[in-house]
Amino acid sequence: MTRLMYVQFKYLMSHVLQRFLWLTGIYVVTIIILSIRFHAYNSILEMPTNGPSFEMIQAGHPYLPIFWMLLLTLPLFIVGDSFNQVHQKLLSQIKGQRFTKSQVGLVNLSFLISLVLGYIGVIQLTTTLVDLNSLGFTDFLKHHLIEQYLSFNFILFLSLLSILVIQQLCGWINRIFLLLAPILLVVYTAFSVNRLNPLNLTMATRRTVMPQTAIVELIVGSLLLCVAYVLIYGKFEMK
Repeated sequence: MTRLMYVQFKYLMSHVLQRFLWLTGIYVVTIIILSIRFHAYNSILEMPTNGPSFEMIQAGHPYLPIFWMLLLTLPLFIVGDSFNQVHQKLLSQIKGQRFTKSQVGLVNLSFLISLVLGYIGVIQLTTTLVDLNSLGFTDFLKHHLIEQYLSFNFILFLSLLSILVIQQLCGWINRIFLLLAPILLVVYTAFSVNRLNPLNLTMATRRTVMPQTAIVELIVGSLLLCVAYVLIYGKFEMK
C-alpha cells in the first residue's frame, strides 16, 4: 500500500504540480495586488468570500462573485483528468502487484486531501500575512480573525474536497462532466436561494443566516461522498 501511494503520488504530482503553481500563484498575486487598494480596517479574507446575499437575489440583484468562484473552481482545473492519465500508465503495474481497486481509490482520495490542504495552506497563509501587514498584530487579534480563519478553513476544506470528489464521480459518467458538472454546481450556488445547499457556507454574506444544521450536513455529505468514491472506484476507471 505504501509503495502504491508513493508511485501514484509521484506520477500525479508530475501532472498537477505545474498547474498548481501557476493557478494558485496567479490567484495569490492578485490578492496581494488588490490588498494594496483594500481598506486598511477590513480583512482581505472578505474579498474571496464575498457574494450576493439571499436578500439580494430575492430582490432581483444577483451577480457572480468572481473571486469566490475562482477560489472554489481552481482546484478543478488543477486536478482535471490527471487520474485517468496516470492510471493509463500504471494500470498494468497496479494489477500486477495485486492492489485492489478500493486501495487505488483510497490513494486517490488521499491525494485529493493533500492537494486541498496545500491549496488552502498557500492561499490562507497569503491572506494572513496580508492582514497582519495591513492591520497589525493587535488589530488582527481584536477583529477575532484567528477564529474566522479557522472556521472558514474548515468549511473550505470540506467544500473543496466534496467538489473534487463530485468532479471525479461525474467524470466516470462522461469526461465532459469533469469540469462542467462541478462548475455548474458552483454557479447554481451563487444564483440560488436554496438554503439546503451547504456550499452557501463558503460565502460570508450567507453563512450567518444558514440553518444551524448546515455545517453538520456539510460534514456528513463530505464523508458520504468520500466513502462512495472509495467503494465504487474502479467501475469506470480501472478496466
